Amino acid sequence: AAARGAYEAGAGLVLTYPGSPVVESFEILAEAGSPAADRCSIIINEHVAWHQALGFSLAGGRSFIIMKHVGVNAAADPMHYSAYTGVNGGMVILAGSDPGANCSTGEFDIRFYSLHTHIPIIEPRDFSETVSSVRNAFDVSERYKLPVMVIIPSALCYGVGTVDSGTVADAKRGAPFVNSRDYTCVGPLAVRRHELLMKKIAGLREAPLSCDEPSLKSAFDSCGRGALIVTSGIYYDFVKESLRETGLESAASVYAPIVTYPLNENELLGAMRAHDYKKVIFIEDLEGFLELTITSFMAENRISAEIYGKNKSDNFGELKYPAVKEILQKLLSEDYREPARPVFSLEPEPREGTFCPGCPHRAFFYALTKYLSPDDVIGGDIGCSSLPPHFSSWLTCMNSGASIASGTALAARGGQTDGGRAQKTVSLIGDSTFFHSGMQTILECAASDSNQICFILDNGWTSMTGHQPTFTTRPPAGSEKADERVSIKRVLEAFGVKRIYEADPYRVDRFMALLNELTSDVRKGFAAVIVRRECRLQAKKRAASKITNDGASKAEIFEIISARCAQCNECYSVLTCPAIFKNAGGDLYINHDICDGCGVCRQICPNGAIARIEVRS
Repeated sequence: AAARGAYEAGAGLVLTYPGSPVVESFEILAEAGSPAADRCSIIINEHVAWHQALGFSLAGGRSFIIMKHVGVNAAADPMHYSAYTGVNGGMVILAGSDPGANCSTGEFDIRFYSLHTHIPIIEPRDFSETVSSVRNAFDVSERYKLPVMVIIPSALCYGVGTVDSGTVADAKRGAPFVNSRDYTCVGPLAVRRHELLMKKIAGLREAPLSCDEPSLKSAFDSCGRGALIVTSGIYYDFVKESLRETGLESAASVYAPIVTYPLNENELLGAMRAHDYKKVIFIEDLEGFLELTITSFMAENRISAEIYGKNKSDNFGELKYPAVKEILQKLLSEDYREPARPVFSLEPEPREGTFCPGCPHRAFFYALTKYLSPDDVIGGDIGCSSLPPHFSSWLTCMNSGASIASGTALAARGGQTDGGRAQKTVSLIGDSTFFHSGMQTILECAASDSNQICFILDNGWTSMTGHQPTFTTRPPAGSEKADERVSIKRVLEAFGVKRIYEADPYRVDRFMALLNELTSDVRKGFAAVIVRRECRLQAKKRAASKITNDGASKAEIFEIISARCAQCNECYSVLTCPAIFKNAGGDLYINHDICDGCGVCRQICPNGAIARIEVRS
């Protein structure tokens, strides 16, 4: 739906750094091949993407950036300045929020950025509104010379619904860039740009966006006089359905702005004074953005009411329909009774992530466990490298690029284990994250010669968000870009890294010998190890089987020989390969429907109980 809105608006530049839950919007636009699009690209990070989009906009073109909520953090610096300078062509940001951190390392409420960037925020309530919101956001951006952010949560991103398609606008080709002092933010000029921005926002409060764009009009259902429910986004439908299902439709009015910054204060003020609500109930996820802004507004205008917001719902986790229904019943029903609670929770236990069968990262972590202990320090990073079952309790995982910098500080601390042994410090980062935000920290490590080992897990793809290409992705066969891949080794050499190693995690013995050498003395300074093996899912797509000279296909399978198996569980519990099962009698076997054929289990079996068998058609 968001992709359709940008397509209809004639976005000329579409940029992203892959991130769930919104990356599919980029892929749809890239595949659709909009006639207006000059370029549709994956960019090194959100900070660079924002600068590129702003430059395109200043030259009069329409730009569209797609990023997840944590990507907004990476783009925060240019975000502030783009509001200062303003835009010419429409500049729209699609930001995917993730309450519940279903596909993220955090669940930040990015609406609060609007309070200091003063970038308008639009929160569509359903699929149809998502199309119109994105499409009209370009017009709003051009009319008010501001970037506009459209926020959609993961629940909407992963939903399915019908929309009405509109006509596709003609492409707005960029004009020659015209120099202006408006684009200089320094000293008194920056203060002047800030002053003009604040006047612009004050004007928007008096003449809100929804007055010019009917599709951005707030929903106000004045069915009940006693209470006012304030909500936004997908929670509008949650509230309406809850009131219908519980028969409480006449107990409360519902106000749901689609433009949540800046709010239509005159509209809200008129409604509150006309109905004199005794209760104001806020239904929203995470930190309570609407509650903060509207209660402040109420205080300024001396409007008194009982406030129910984050004192009745959590400011963490995903706000789901049953919780919304229960909150409204408690606050609006006179005969509400607590429902009987089940003796056992019906919610499934949270399940940690794991690797796909044959994933080269599994072989890497298996080997690493042999040379590190829970007393040692592992600086983890986002992406596939944060999934291992082996290190789930002692692997740090925070924001993008944190691993190497954290490892530098932890190594400098020079800690010791309880047994007096010097702690080993290693850091892990994927190839995509290396380019996104790891190169600066690598440069710092090389300069300080930090006592740590940095493993760069190069699988050639941004795998966790759907296998988008990176700078190291193998080009298609016959491609003219065969020599355009960036060499991580050369980057490290240019940064002054003295000790650089390359390893294949599938060559278990050789890799373990390298780990033994590197971890035997952790005081030798900084070392970087490029652990290179393509993501197995992509490799399988390209070559599902080998072709012999006579045209017959052959494949290798692996079997556990029961007579040799001592049930040491090295493959089952330590390697934790998901293709290895136990039958009812406790014997191990390999499920060939799942097995990828990487052969790591055969290499690590201490009893020689796993055999490689060639099968010909």
